[in-house]
Amino acid sequence: MANGFARRGMPAGKKAMALVLQGGGALGAHEWGAIVRLCEAGFYPIAVTGVSIGAVNAAAIAGAKDGDIIASLNELWRRLTLTAPPFVPDFVAETISAFGHPAMYRLRHDFYNFWSWTAFCEMAPLRETLTTVCDFDQINDENHMGFAVTATDVANGDSKRFLNVNSERITPDHIIASGALPPGFPMALVDGRSYWDGGVFDNTPMAPMLELLEARRAEDVPVVVIELFPGDEEQPLPTNMLELKNRMMELTYQNRFWDDYGGLESLRSYAAMISDLAHALPPDSPVRKNPQFNDGQFKNLLKRRFYRNLHVIKSPHVPLTGGMDFSEKSIMERYGRGRAAADSALQNGLAAATAAFARPDLRSHISIGAGRTTPISSTLDQANRRISELTGQ
Repeated sequence: MANGFARRGMPAGKKAMALVLQGGGALGAHEWGAIVRLCEAGFYPIAVTGVSIGAVNAAAIAGAKDGDIIASLNELWRRLTLTAPPFVPDFVAETISAFGHPAMYRLRHDFYNFWSWTAFCEMAPLRETLTTVCDFDQINDENHMGFAVTATDVANGDSKRFLNVNSERITPDHIIASGALPPGFPMALVDGRSYWDGGVFDNTPMAPMLELLEARRAEDVPVVVIELFPGDEEQPLPTNMLELKNRMMELTYQNRFWDDYGGLESLRSYAAMISDLAHALPPDSPVRKNPQFNDGQFKNLLKRRFYRNLHVIKSPHVPLTGGMDFSEKSIMERYGRGRAAADSALQNGLAAATAAFARPDLRSHISIGAGRTTPISSTLDQANRRISELTGQ
């Protein structure tokens, strides 16, 4: 391919990293800025997971034509940024996407059928954007880069992981499913199942990242989580119904996967302990001979050793309404803040992070637990009730 890029293996002279990308609509421009800065600093992802807008960014990364991640993300966000007509004030420009987005979604106009709607928009423009910007053959090349996105099964509430390390082929449908946030966007049909935005279940797709890292034996690779909804600073209490709704949704999408461990540093210590345990167990240990070692809870425990390499790049707090603000001014501000946040992370240890890893073992088996099945939502009212059920599980 052009520019000497080879799909099999990381470009020469680059430092390996893994990326975990949250959802947040237009807030994803912060991810854009942070990733561009990391790439400029010499990092290159060997694995990327995403949800919602994070899944769109992930597709542009893994599917970057000629391996040029910066150019791919720049092109994606050129399309996603909305330029307002001249003399339109900022507060109006911030709301333009409410009337549709030419690179993402169109408002429905079949009002005669309104009482059977389950969404206000359709997402054909996003399919076209993904098809134009991303190389899906490359996304599906597991030797090039590990890739995963998540979505929420509407009927049973399960989190579904779509990975390129199994026989399933990733298509634009999987990316759209990961970002199908109701009631704005419709349920996405993949292999006969209906899905909503993966952030409804979990907005920080760490579980599939563990699968990808395990497949690559990538024990020393820094895992970079770009956090769009930081939860370590108190926010003002809501003073009206709109603020109340926004705050409730922000809390839903915040990252909490390390709370049970007492925070990020405690999680790193826990993961280091697991890593020490894995290395200390002799080959003839009875634990290693236990059937559950290779096919049960102990194997799942060992995957958590990758948490010791976590690095978090945080976004400043932005109200959830900012997720709909694709105006040029706001997008470029978030891009700049993302770059600055990545710079801070580089200065605080990420630049020196070890990035050596062995040749990938590309066998990975993903099992999704069975859940109860409920009828697919047939109206907007039912859809809203189903969202409440899923977020309350």
